[in-house]
Amino acid sequence: MDAVFHVEHQVFNYRVAAVMIEDGRVLLHRAKKETNWSLPGGRVKLGEDAKASLQREMKEELDLQVTVDRFLWTVENFFTYSEKEIHEVGLYFRLTAENPLPFHNGEEFTVLEAERLVFKWVPLQDLNQYVLYPEVVKNKLISGSFEPDYFLVNSDLQNV
Repeated sequence: MDAVFHVEHQVFNYRVAAVMIEDGRVLLHRAKKETNWSLPGGRVKLGEDAKASLQREMKEELDLQVTVDRFLWTVENFFTYSEKEIHEVGLYFRLTAENPLPFHNGEEFTVLEAERLVFKWVPLQDLNQYVLYPEVVKNKLISGSFEPDYFLVNSDLQNV
């Protein structure tokens, strides 16, 4: 069972995400039906620790064995999606893959979950051309700031 809880029009989501950087490029993904990007990862299962969850997600989505190198950021994010109020806690970790994925000449590619996810290696200097959420993560990637930190993001308030 995923750590997602629904109460009427509100949803709580506990998510983990991978920061994979190779040769000045970061790996992003998006649902095929959407235009905005995010870092690969997914929901933590109830009773599963964050690192194990991230390793499972990378295996399920990309068929990758990964090492979780270190914790980077916690993002507590409040936003509206499909008429639901979302409260998401995201933990972001730096990862290393045992066998890195090819760059696919900068093109989008699919792997295991081909019916729903598209991946792309994006040069860090080109990230401003992409809609990447949460934006605070995009800004951290662009600035090259990888120190552990906590961010509160609320679409109705200023970022704290």
